[in-house]
Amino acid sequence: MFFPRLRNQAKWAFVFLIVVFAGGFVFLGVGSGGLDLGQLIRDAFGNRGSSTGSVSDAQKDVQDRPFNALARKQLAQVLESKGRTDEAIAAWLEYGKLRPKDVVALRHLGDLELGQANVYLQQAQLASLAQTEASAGSAFRPTSGKLSEALGQDPLAASQTSKASAEFQVASAKYQTAAQRAIATYQQITRLQPKSQEALFALAQAAETLHQSSAAIGAYQRLLKLEPDPTTKAQIRERIKTLRASSQG
Repeated sequence: MFFPRLRNQAKWAFVFLIVVFAGGFVFLGVGSGGLDLGQLIRDAFGNRGSSTGSVSDAQKDVQDRPFNALARKQLAQVLESKGRTDEAIAAWLEYGKLRPKDVVALRHLGDLELGQANVYLQQAQLASLAQTEASAGSAFRPTSGKLSEALGQDPLAASQTSKASAEFQVASAKYQTAAQRAIATYQQITRLQPKSQEALFALAQAAETLHQSSAAIGAYQRLLKLEPDPTTKAQIRERIKTLRASSQG
């Protein structure tokens, strides 16, 4: 296991295993089977959100008390418990404006954003696969001559390709936004806890998961300055070397 000591110290690092595991289904060409990534993340923290109250009641409370941090937090928890992850993330962001130094909430938000980014990545991968499959048939159709004119363009394949292409563009854009937002949240935690190995390790691992090599290398380099034990230090240097090589390849 990579960096075992740091992983044991950071309870919430378990979320990365959930994200990598869920993403592996897509890379291996296997369906999700109804995997509820958001619920797995909440379970990893022993936090399923608020089990009482309704979204409408929580929203009304926020309207009545827009600058009340607890009201904002309650809304975020209720939305999360209902599986409305996008809205929950937005609510946690609003809570963060009122409590910008709440590290526990920031960690939870970062993990939600990381999980959501992974969901969008899966959607983009599936759309790309659908696009490839939809256009596969055209490779066997004649592209010129009388036979090509007689057959014309396959309207069904063209429609499916266009639909998949649009879905890919939307999912890719959502992924980029979610990834940038997650990295920003983890970076905010490191600013609040600049000497925390756990915070820097979480940033580095999140950046790796989101294919942000520059941010990952930067976090690992800051970890080296905190003088971790010799074994961990050697692992960090090896990881930096690997990331640099992959980013240049």
